[in-house]
Amino acid sequence: MVVFYITGTSSGIGKALAEEALKIEDSVVYGFSRTNTIQNNRFKHTTVDLSDLEKVKQLYFEKHEDAFKVVLINNAGTIGDVKPLSRLSDNTLIDVFNLNTICPAILSSKIIKAYEGIDLSLVIVNISSGAGRHPIESWAPYCASKAAIDMFSQVVQAENGYDSKRIKVFSIAPGIVDTKMQETLRESQPEDFPDLSKFIEYKKKGQLLTTDVVARKILDVVEKPEIHQNVLLDVRHL
Repeated sequence: MVVFYITGTSSGIGKALAEEALKIEDSVVYGFSRTNTIQNNRFKHTTVDLSDLEKVKQLYFEKHEDAFKVVLINNAGTIGDVKPLSRLSDNTLIDVFNLNTICPAILSSKIIKAYEGIDLSLVIVNISSGAGRHPIESWAPYCASKAAIDMFSQVVQAENGYDSKRIKVFSIAPGIVDTKMQETLRESQPEDFPDLSKFIEYKKKGQLLTTDVVARKILDVVEKPEIHQNVLLDVRHL
């Protein structure tokens, strides 16, 4: 049995990941999000606001000792308000880092502890962003929080051995994907977001990846984690 824990399953990449994972024979998928949009008897949903760290601290992972692989995909994320730093509220900064960085860190710690000493393959995938590797104006908290999850992932893998066959950790940039985040970007104001026209063009020219394509490529990594030596990956190069 393969057990998946996926955050942000109500829409976008998270929903596509859950739906693709459910196509795997003998899989069970646990979803964590504010709402549930998936109906399947092998999908177990927990309603939770993952930016509320007190709620995140209360989450737990059931032990599935009959599983041969357990997968945590920290997908939930937010770009926050698309504005220069001086125009961002304190709460926006806190919410972005809570959801994009601290929540995945807590859940990663919890799942490693839960499955310590159990003979199975544990795969942790943190959904990162090219923005964590290249600065983009008006995305300061998003870029920084994704850069942080990149480094966090590398450290966790280092702690467990880069050649470990039991625990594999990846931070995967999904590319430019047709999701609600892209809608948010296109609704930004030019004075707040200098690159607005570029992102409008991505949509017009059909350059956005679909969530299904991205989900399948991520699950290809999960299926054969041992063939990937690098922690930092990019869907566009898989």
